[in-house]
Amino acid sequence: MTFINLKFSTFFSTIQEAPWYRQFLNPVINAIDKNRKLLDIGTGSGKLIQILSNEKEVECIGVDTSLDMLKEAKKKIQSPTVTLVHTKAGQNLPFKDADFDYISLCNVLFNLHPTASEHLLKEALRLVKKDGKILVLTPTGKGNFLTLTQQFLSAKNLSVYIWYYATKNRAGPWHKNNPLKQFAQENGLHYTRMITLKGFAQIETLQK
Repeated sequence: MTFINLKFSTFFSTIQEAPWYRQFLNPVINAIDKNRKLLDIGTGSGKLIQILSNEKEVECIGVDTSLDMLKEAKKKIQSPTVTLVHTKAGQNLPFKDADFDYISLCNVLFNLHPTASEHLLKEALRLVKKDGKILVLTPTGKGNFLTLTQQFLSAKNLSVYIWYYATKNRAGPWHKNNPLKQFAQENGLHYTRMITLKGFAQIETLQK
């Protein structure tokens, strides 16, 4: 089956199986302790929660506005500790306050209008426990074709080029303007940022 014959949700799910994508997710995976509870906002086809449920026995809830993405997630996730929930854009998430140890947003916020990203951040702040963490993973938009090739040259990693060029224009301003740091300052949160994936990504962490 070739990429050209795949619908987007299936194509995206295929990309998530590449070795480079696991490297992209590793900073989030490493930040999460075993046997905790996590909400993954914009879970897509569910690769992160599949890994966390299998390898760290984390109770995971994945939410997404795309039914097609959630169908792809159901195909790959068999764990009884994973719940998938369809939500509508702009609406509050259907969970009680301070119910999660971790909230993750991977490859999500930089793609949204500032109003939409702020809404999701406020929802994350409402839902995370007092001692919990909000983890935001995004590309940086840094680098070029040459540096990408030097770091990820492999037939199994060809999809990294698609990801890089599809996200670069939006990821660059997010990385440069650092809106998450401003959100943290406005809401009295502790903020950290770490560059990952050999400069091509970053993980930002918010704590109350």
